[in-house]
Amino acid sequence: YMPHFRAQMNCVPGMITQFGFTPSKTTEEMRATLEIQDKVKNINEIRVEKSKKLVAKGEDPLERYEFDYLLICNKICGKSHYNMQMKIVVETEEEFNAWLKEQKEFKNSLIN
Repeated sequence: YMPHFRAQMNCVPGMITQFGFTPSKTTEEMRATLEIQDKVKNINEIRVEKSKKLVAKGEDPLERYEFDYLLICNKICGKSHYNMQMKIVVETEEEFNAWLKEQKEFKNSLIN
């Protein structure tokens, strides 16, 4: 499930599924919107307060939150269901093409 895109695809073990869509805003454009900036500010204020309590108990503080698009599992499918998430990076086509040029070909990525 990709909540920011209001898109979902169900996965079935052993079955190939796919779909495509084109996001309308890059990750950086979303981070620049006032709505997202306000939400991030609020989240980080809460995290600062929680971090104070953690540090007082000798634990590590929480890291600052930064907006990212997410892919998350929304089916209760096992013990590690809550960990089943992945960051989605939305870039311009030019940024993607520049990144792609920096990548090794797959056959060369297997060689150290």
